[in-house]
Amino acid sequence: MSRRTPRLDGRASASDRAARGFDRRAFLAALARAGLGAAALASLPPLARRAIAQAAAAGVPPELIVRNDFPEHLETSLQALGRSWITANSRFFVRSHFPAPEIDLAAWRLEVAGLVRQPLSLTLADLRAMISSDAIHVLECAGNGRALLPLASTSGTQWERGAVGNAAWGGVALADVIRRADPAPEAHHVWLEAADQAPLPGVPRFLRSLPLDKAMRDVLLAHTMNDGPLPKLHGAPLRAIVPGWYGMASTKWVTKIRLEAAPSDNHFMTKGYRYVAPGGDPAASPPVEALRVKSVITRPLDGTKLPVGTVRIQGFAWAGPPGVKLVEITNDGGATWRPAGFMGDTAPLAWRAWATEFDVLAPARITVSARATDHDDEMQPPGAPLNTGGYGNNSIHTVSFDVVA
Repeated sequence: MSRRTPRLDGRASASDRAARGFDRRAFLAALARAGLGAAALASLPPLARRAIAQAAAAGVPPELIVRNDFPEHLETSLQALGRSWITANSRFFVRSHFPAPEIDLAAWRLEVAGLVRQPLSLTLADLRAMISSDAIHVLECAGNGRALLPLASTSGTQWERGAVGNAAWGGVALADVIRRADPAPEAHHVWLEAADQAPLPGVPRFLRSLPLDKAMRDVLLAHTMNDGPLPKLHGAPLRAIVPGWYGMASTKWVTKIRLEAAPSDNHFMTKGYRYVAPGGDPAASPPVEALRVKSVITRPLDGTKLPVGTVRIQGFAWAGPPGVKLVEITNDGGATWRPAGFMGDTAPLAWRAWATEFDVLAPARITVSARATDHDDEMQPPGAPLNTGGYGNNSIHTVSFDVVA
């Protein structure tokens, strides 16, 4: 029988701005992995050459797993993920399409243009002077769990379970900025343009767009993270936070907002981030948008040893706009499921901490699975539907551990 348990640790009180640099050897290794030779170095623009020159930089915190080093793709270990309801900046996963841009804060402006009656050019001070908006939201990379899908190969970073985190974001509501620009009646989509760009020519810029109704409902333009300035690797000076959607929608290093009649035709909208079945057509495939309901077990870790007695199982669960309704646990291969108890803090479109306990009175090998259900009664499946991009893997998480005398 499940029992309710005490809350996890509280919110982190400050941001930490750990960032990585690259030396020449590491960068050349990255080029080689990408299929490029050292001769490509000379053809790179100043942005990439500066990244090589800046050799004296902080290293990656030990709680992060390096999945890619140019640009940084850093995954949170499950052990670190389970330490608190708020994921500290030093433990928060990092995913970028291109290297973090160098931005002159004094010259930076947020431009608002397109189908608006009042174009805007806002400084960071202008944004800070607006009515503030704060929210705690979970952010998950669309490719989280890609490495665990039973596919022969998938393009993209081979994330396991830790490309997710829950943070306190602060800034201004995107709706307030849009209202100030006075959108025209024919404006139905919001395009978010970013400052980052590929280090080699011919690669399209990263751009995402949102339906206007979503943009006006709950999207945040964040300039703080966990009560401190937004770190560079997380999109400083300004990023969008699109709650309830996968992380690619939460554009980093935002420099321009355009209101348009139609969705963006950018590569990352029309071909990328689509649930393409093997052999399918990206243009005819549904887009990756709302989070799928999901849970992870953060304690005990797979392969650990625990003493005979009371065994505690805990983790986090999250979902898209419907929110998480229930987490259940099985330790008999799915023959029976028991509800776990929610605990600690909660907020709309944040993740929920859960835990349960049961007694193991003799040494044994134990296998436990957790599944979450949202308020629309969507339940985590044993195996997520396959797609060529490896997106949205919300398969049930199972761990095995030994209970010893």
